[in-house]
Amino acid sequence: MMPDAAQSLLSKLGVRPGLSMDGHWREGEAGSVAVRNPCTGAEIARVPLAGAGDFRLAIDGAQLAFGHWRKEPGASRGDVLKRAAALLGSRRLELAELLTIEQGKPLAQALAEVDYAASFFQWFGEEARRPRGRLHPHPMRGREYLVRLVPAGVAGLVTPWNFPLAQGAKKIAASLAAGCTAVWKPSELTPLIALALGSVLQEAGLPGGALQVLPALGATGGEALTSDARVRVLSLTGSTRTGRTLMQCAARHLPRLSLELGGNAPFVVLPDANLDQVAADLVKLKLLCSGQVCVTANRVFVPEPLEAALIDRLVPLWRGLRVGDGLTEGVDVGPLIHGEACRRVGGLVESALAAGAESVSENRSHEGDPALRGGSFFAPRILRGVRDEMALASEEIFGPVLALLSYADIPEAVRRANATAAGLAAYVYGTDLSLANAVADELEAGIVGVNEWRPLRAEIPFGGVKSSGLGWEGGEEGLREFCELKVVATPSPSIPAAPK
Repeated sequence: MMPDAAQSLLSKLGVRPGLSMDGHWREGEAGSVAVRNPCTGAEIARVPLAGAGDFRLAIDGAQLAFGHWRKEPGASRGDVLKRAAALLGSRRLELAELLTIEQGKPLAQALAEVDYAASFFQWFGEEARRPRGRLHPHPMRGREYLVRLVPAGVAGLVTPWNFPLAQGAKKIAASLAAGCTAVWKPSELTPLIALALGSVLQEAGLPGGALQVLPALGATGGEALTSDARVRVLSLTGSTRTGRTLMQCAARHLPRLSLELGGNAPFVVLPDANLDQVAADLVKLKLLCSGQVCVTANRVFVPEPLEAALIDRLVPLWRGLRVGDGLTEGVDVGPLIHGEACRRVGGLVESALAAGAESVSENRSHEGDPALRGGSFFAPRILRGVRDEMALASEEIFGPVLALLSYADIPEAVRRANATAAGLAAYVYGTDLSLANAVADELEAGIVGVNEWRPLRAEIPFGGVKSSGLGWEGGEEGLREFCELKVVATPSPSIPAAPK
């Protein structure tokens, strides 16, 4: 039975658990999944899962809708997206509460995610109106080239559970602005907020079939989207392992690929850094979504002489955090997504401690509340003495663990920061901006925040290098991921000569 709070929210948002296909709710052919509140472990809904046949029907509908949607003027497509942005704003609280119940993050962070999602619909709503293409000179007299961006076709979108609304918004807004239609497979762990977003887009005037929302298991969705030649774009946010698998499977039909994959972000504290700012920003960055963020600070490189002073600033902030139910006022840190995540993070910490790392601070403020005993909470930890070879430094932690690694000089810090296969995000903090920018230039990452803990915005492109992915989301580049180039060689217009 669905708890009253979740049922009330779904009712207000016009959502019912199911598949959203061609503008209608449907049952899935692959059974159902229990959606649980990670704060308590309680079941909040059972959601039907799509099977291979459901995906074929969804792609049928998306292909049919593509023939009409691609011909809509860019201004009309943009108006739909901007209406969606406005609707997200008007239902901000209800969407944030549903997101907190389903995903676990504190309400303030959920509200920020709704705003972030809305910003992509607003941005791409404006981008859809801007002209795409150029005239290019032809080497022959009386002719010219028209170089155009055209929508690629049906897009397959696969998104994770950590930012289930914002990650969907990035891909959906860009694909629809480009003139594509989309089949979206959200994570089976957080399908409710995805279905709510689909409902918002319908209300904004998106034609039926232009967006199909199919909760499904990863293997089912991945096989369905990569085996159908009508899917011409595949956009995934997920682990590097999943990205490699999807890329191999997609080779059958060679669609366009956009992959935002795992990270192992370095946070380099320079010798002249403002340690008060470093400590404050590190706590915000590391505990956003309880550390379950691909761009979070995974390895914090601190000059050896400053480590003790930074710890002195970090510990009071860490101890002052409140861990608990994200719907409770004053809570800063929520649970991890499920118990297996807790066990994995715990294993990384125990392995590091056994290899010589030292625990500096641990926050167990959630303990003692009987309502939280069934939740997947992991006590936030600070560890010093972490070394590069430890799994805590070489793997993506994806939990509320702040790992401090000391360094002797800046060239060493840069070398160690780059000694990873990942290259998604990085951070540099220092007061000498010339030096900080020079270090940022040397770091192998798709985006670098200099004295900024959250540099991502809808207006700028975001993507990874090395094994952190292919392609870009956001900015004008994000729209191009869903387009093909088309060149038309044509006679240039001319005024007929006057008769003699």
